[in-house]
Amino acid sequence: MGEGYWVVRTYDGPGAVGEKIKFFVPGARPERRSRKREKDAEKKITQNRHAAVREAARVLNANYSAGDYLVGLDYSAGGLAKVEAWADAQDGEISREDRVLMGAERELQLCLRRVRRELAKRGIQLRYHLAVTSDMDGDTGETVRVHHHLIVNRRAAKVIRAKWTLGGVSLRKLQRQPDYTPIAEYLIKQVRHRKNDKAYLSSKNLVRPQPKDRVALSAAELRVPRGGKLLYRGAVIPGWPQYIRYELPPEKQRMPMRDAEGEEASTPVDA
Repeated sequence: MGEGYWVVRTYDGPGAVGEKIKFFVPGARPERRSRKREKDAEKKITQNRHAAVREAARVLNANYSAGDYLVGLDYSAGGLAKVEAWADAQDGEISREDRVLMGAERELQLCLRRVRRELAKRGIQLRYHLAVTSDMDGDTGETVRVHHHLIVNRRAAKVIRAKWTLGGVSLRKLQRQPDYTPIAEYLIKQVRHRKNDKAYLSSKNLVRPQPKDRVALSAAELRVPRGGKLLYRGAVIPGWPQYIRYELPPEKQRMPMRDAEGEEASTPVDA
């Protein structure tokens, strides 16, 4: 592999899930940290769909738990006609299907604005994540009627049902489990890639886990912390980046603080 050194990047919550990524940084190990070289090496492991799922799941695991909601929003014939009328009124060289998606995203954001205002009257923050707009079946790749999915805090769910007026609303409670990566994978798989567009929307008031980096002594296989439980290990190929995801030991799990009514506060504390 030539001269270089290995860096281990660790995410330990908040939440019940931890992650470790080990990647190779070319060049002599500097006396002082070379952040530029590490960023260049990091790009090689983040510019793919798997990394997008991991990033989305990391935020999901840190902010949501059993009792929060996976929300589905669809369009009635009248609701879809409204979106299509907006799309047909737009100028430019964008395809009609992309203009319809843009129109649907606009309606989603207008709805979220109404929900945010209503919750603010009650002293509650709206927290949403993985708000996706899709016209594709994630399993088959076939085109379907445009729709939305998003994750919200529990006290926002019924307000969304009241404020979405363009079609049906489905509410599904998250079950008790340490790792919600399968949900992130399911939602992102439904998104049709559009150049320069984000795969999903998230509110700005979410906890976003920050990594801790250290230089590794060797390319040895990553290990789960003592007392933790392995959830997923990527393929181990000599010289390639490594990745593991694990349930943290109970004493290291930090869950969102909840008030008397079960609503999350913004600052996580030790359980």
